[in-house]
Formats: sequence, C-alpha cells, structure tokens
Amino acid sequence: MIKNKQGLLGQSGMTLIEVLVAMAISGLVVGAIHSIFQTHRRIAAKQEQTSLMQQELLSAMSLISEELRMCGYSAQGTPGFGFLHRPQAGAPDYGRATNQTAVYCSRDWNNDGILNESGSGSLREHSGFRLNVTNDGSAKAVPDNVLRKYDTGAVHWQPISTNIGDLRFTYFNAEGAAIPDPQANPGIIRGVKVAITAIPSPLRASLKIGNRTMSTMVWCRNLGTDRRNPFNTDSVNADLAVVASSSIP
Repeated sequence: MIKNKQGLLGQSGMTLIEVLVAMAISGLVVGAIHSIFQTHRRIAAKQEQTSLMQQELLSAMSLISEELRMCGYSAQGTPGFGFLHRPQAGAPDYGRATNQTAVYCSRDWNNDGILNESGSGSLREHSGFRLNVTNDGSAKAVPDNVLRKYDTGAVHWQPISTNIGDLRFTYFNAEGAAIPDPQANPGIIRGVKVAITAIPSPLRASLKIGNRTMSTMVWCRNLGTDRRNPFNTDSVNADLAVVASSSIP
C-alpha cells in the first residue's frame, strides 16, 4: 500500500494555475489570429467594393459618352434630331428631359429621316439617361440609386448601373460657354459635361468606403462642333482617354 502511494506521488502533471495560464495564452493567440483574419477580410471587402464602384462608373460613363457623341446624327441631314426633339402633342414623353439631372437626345440611326418611337431599331435612335426614375418617367419617392437608360419598349427606363448616388450634366454652346437653361435652349447645345458619383452598396455601409466620382466632357460630333470646338476634343479616342484617366478621389 505504501509503495503504490509513493508511485502516485511521483507522477508529474499541471497545476490549476498552469492550466489557467495556458488557456489564457491560447485565448490570446486565437484572438490575435481572428483579429488578423477580420482585418484582411475587411481590406479585401473594401478593395472589392471599390473595384465594383469603379467598374460601374467606367461602364456607365463609356455608354453615356458614346451615345451623346452621336447626338444629332442624320445621314440625310434631316432637321429635328439632337436635343431638339420632343414627343408630339398628346404623346407621352416618359420623363425624357435635358437638364442638370437628366439628358435626352436623338439620332437617325436607320437613316430614314424619321425619329421612330417604336419598332425595330427605334431604341438606337433615343439616348436618355436618368437616375431614380420610375417607368412612367416620374421620380421615385424613395431613391434606389439606379441609373437607367430610356427604352422605347414596355419598360421605358432600363437599369444600366446600380449604386449611383448622383448624376449631373452641364451643357455648353459652340464657344464653350455653359448654358444655364438647356431645356429652354436645346438648339445651341454642342457639348455636355457628365459627372457620375458611385456610392458603396448598402450591405457594405459599415466599411465606411468613400464615394467615387468620375467626369468627362463630350462634344457632339454631328452638331457642328468640328469647326468651332474651342477645346479641340471632338475625336472618339480623346473622349475615351478622358474617361479612362478621370481622377477618382
């Protein structure tokens, strides 16, 4: 009996204090690893969201610039295309407008001298862009931050970009002077400055990512700007270069 007791006393082990210290150290290590993981995950989410915002900006700006550049095109020289067109009396305009927060212009895409409101190819003859707009052209009561393009089909405003917080247009005449009231003076519009601001997705608002803004100047190539354009930026490549190199704070 005495021998067995001495054998038990000779066994080695950890005291309660040692166990508690080991657990504390393990907790610190696990906590540090978790903190590092969360930090890297947050950084990756920020980078992904910023990249998505920049992609939305670039795709929207490229589309708007390309379509505005062709405003007024008519192979037959038919008047009425450009920023001049308005629907006939009694016909719905579905919110098409040319002002500081919306743009609309037209072109004779199929070269028939007629601005087609429906049918094959009619969509290509209309270039309209608005933010937070309903199908009938009225402003949404609750903004959804969706940029939409005018469509001649049943859905009159088709979404093209999401998480867009602001859309602004500034209009210029042939001398490069800003036009205060473009809606009342559509016939003298020769250039449009476009500014688009992207905002983070609501699902990632906690990341506190700043907004991103891109702007560019577009000169309408079919409205007589080739002779009097004071900035000499009437080529496609020049405008696209501006879009690609626009500063994003």
